[in-house]
Amino acid sequence: MNNQFIKKWGGYVVAVVLFVALSVAFFYPIVLEDKNLVQYDVRSSFGLGRDAREYHKNTGDYVHWSNMMFSGMPANYTYMPLAPNIFIQIGRILGLGNTDNWGLLFLYMIGFYILLISLGCSNWLSVIGAVAYAFCSYNIVIIDAGHISKGLVMATMAPIIGGVILCYRGKYIWGAIITLLFTGLNIAWAHQQITYYLLLTLVILFVVYLVYAVREKTMTQFAKSSAVLVVAALLAIAPSLGSLLPTMDYAKETMRGGSVLKANVDGKKESSGLELDYAYQWSYGKMETFTLLIPNFAGGSSTYKIGKNTETYKALLPTGQAAQYAKSMPMYWSDSQYKTFTSGTIYVGAIICFLFVLGLIIVRRQEKWWILAATLLSFVLAWGRNLYGVNEFLFHHLPLYNKFRTPEMALVIANMAMVVLAALAVKELTDNYKTKKQEYLKALYISGGIVGGICLLFALFGGSMFDFTSNADQNMPDWLRTALVADRKAMLSGDAWRSFAFIALAACAIYFFIRKNFDVKYLFAILGVLIFIDLWAVDRRFIYEDKFVAKHKSQEFVPSAADAVILQDKDPDYRVFNLAVSTFNESNTSYFHKSVGGYSPAKLRRYQDIIDFYLGNPQEMSRLMNEIITAQGDFGKISPNAFPVINMLNTRYLIMPSQNGEIPLRNPYALGNAWFVDSIRWVDSADEEILAIGKIDPRTTAVVDKAQQSKIQAKSAINKILSDTVNTIKLTEYIDPGHLVYESVSDTEAFAVFSEIYYKTWRAYIDGKEVPIVRADYILRGLLVPPGVHKIEFKCRDEVIVRSHTYALIGSIAVGIVFAALIGLLIYRRNKKGENL
Repeated sequence: MNNQFIKKWGGYVVAVVLFVALSVAFFYPIVLEDKNLVQYDVRSSFGLGRDAREYHKNTGDYVHWSNMMFSGMPANYTYMPLAPNIFIQIGRILGLGNTDNWGLLFLYMIGFYILLISLGCSNWLSVIGAVAYAFCSYNIVIIDAGHISKGLVMATMAPIIGGVILCYRGKYIWGAIITLLFTGLNIAWAHQQITYYLLLTLVILFVVYLVYAVREKTMTQFAKSSAVLVVAALLAIAPSLGSLLPTMDYAKETMRGGSVLKANVDGKKESSGLELDYAYQWSYGKMETFTLLIPNFAGGSSTYKIGKNTETYKALLPTGQAAQYAKSMPMYWSDSQYKTFTSGTIYVGAIICFLFVLGLIIVRRQEKWWILAATLLSFVLAWGRNLYGVNEFLFHHLPLYNKFRTPEMALVIANMAMVVLAALAVKELTDNYKTKKQEYLKALYISGGIVGGICLLFALFGGSMFDFTSNADQNMPDWLRTALVADRKAMLSGDAWRSFAFIALAACAIYFFIRKNFDVKYLFAILGVLIFIDLWAVDRRFIYEDKFVAKHKSQEFVPSAADAVILQDKDPDYRVFNLAVSTFNESNTSYFHKSVGGYSPAKLRRYQDIIDFYLGNPQEMSRLMNEIITAQGDFGKISPNAFPVINMLNTRYLIMPSQNGEIPLRNPYALGNAWFVDSIRWVDSADEEILAIGKIDPRTTAVVDKAQQSKIQAKSAINKILSDTVNTIKLTEYIDPGHLVYESVSDTEAFAVFSEIYYKTWRAYIDGKEVPIVRADYILRGLLVPPGVHKIEFKCRDEVIVRSHTYALIGSIAVGIVFAALIGLLIYRRNKKGENL
């Protein structure tokens, strides 16, 4: 009994133990020394929705709104309760209780292992392939950056494909279980762009299998397999309805939902999704694609740690700070003008690239065609603006494609597909080398010549083929630019030789295996060790010992001198506009203050319009900076109406850059939490509205779209609303981010504007009676207030979130029942012996 168990399951157990050991070894400072990585996106989340997080910590309740970023936004993407999702619980178990670093690395391996086992690869070949995939540099770089949801969804791509393949091979129960499990995890971990790339891959796979089904007259089995997969996929969605439905509802109001404007700030027609120029930032260079083969082909990263023997280090020595600067140098360059920054290279592995080309020659299975097509598609998509004609067409015609940005992310397809074909090449080789010796030797010479030849070409002549400059170099002194270029040349040449050496060693091992017929386990050992050494060494360029810090420091936020000054203000209900940083690409400010800026790819569309036209418009910001500099920071010398948008957002403080650090300046023209206006300026469209708010005095005039007129027609369907100095309105209670209370005193009916962001989930009440909220000044809330003394309340409650949690609970119960039934069926059929599972 024990021998049978070991024979059947021993290999799987050893594989899992090895995966855990490798994961722990790579991230040993986290596991063994209680350290952590300073992951930028994880740190950003601390600022994003900090008020909602603190409220939950103090009360145990959740709010549906956060005021810390972009002047306020729904808490869907900040800090919300997790719906009752069975897959989240399963994911925690599969990730060994840690999905932020070493647990995620384990998930990469276990998922890819399942795919290769599904393809019929041996246990040890599947282990080698799983390790090769997990340690591809992009998978490691995104852990360092804190792109955890992206990594988690990437980890599900391979096993989902494995489940699909099992179904099409007639293994319906196992195929259904694996597809259901990992599709559910894919959706629950929520990175829609990676899921989209997976769907594109599955469409290609489906077409290839359909062609083979027609050719081989197996359409009945194909239809049955497809039906099982459709049911599994639909069922996998149900437990995630608690997050999917709110996300879909919110997406309509975000940048991905298209614009309400007919033309953008430059007068160009708006699209129904993201703008093409914005979406195609981070387009991968065509030549840069050789990083898959040569890791430092494009300089590695924009924050690369350089050695003491580099020309750059030597050039920095006279500054007396060479050692400090050397920790983070902008070594990255590219032939793509649409990408100026990267956290790390996308390196699949020299041996993997070599085996991939070998696989294109010797693999005869149908998998080769969907792998090749998917790989080529990923290159095309990743090039973005660098293959403009094709990608512009896809952007406007490929369904949902214009909802996503960062084209280089499409290389996650190639990242996976190339390793699959490399593994299949080794399988083909080891299965048939005795009968196809000459054919395989010829293929070895061709593939080795092509891939090795490319490495030799760049090793010998790469330094004269490019200019090795980057847009980031423009503001650097000539002596530093010269040193950077010299090092970039050396990095390309050095890594080209490095890749050539690994390819040569792998090719020699395969050559002697074919010629000498030595045991296949020795070939696996040689290839496995070479691949592991290659990838581990490159990964350590991006996650090295200095990157690990004491756990408390990874979550530590230290206020700047400017922050400390502002925090002395005992009235917390104001906003801060930090111009000393990249205002709309950082969230540290939001950790300490209610910020006008922030960082999120899911900000409200109307707020993005305000950024484009005013808050982030280069001309507007240049004018603001010049006026402040001319006035030497004295706002008394600046017109109150110079910057109406900043004032209407209740921006009490601006943080300005200076040679002596950040300087906080108090803006006396901030309009406060609420105010009565004298008149309403009606406009016919959103385009007129956004232009008008830059030309009015928002203290006396509100701009309202005529589409909102029915909300305030009751007694004041007029252009003028009488008001005098007796009328006052003020914030009296800030109960929580989603519940604000005001008191109004007025002797006439008056229109009040609130410096809070308008959104559909807010409800307003005057003396307990609900009244309609008017969208005023393009993004703010307005109310028609009757005369007298009144209590005004704003409450935020997202009914879609509330309802969807019920659906998620029902879906989780249904999935649990189906899992139990499928496992029971497996046991039943196993006991019947000989049944094909």
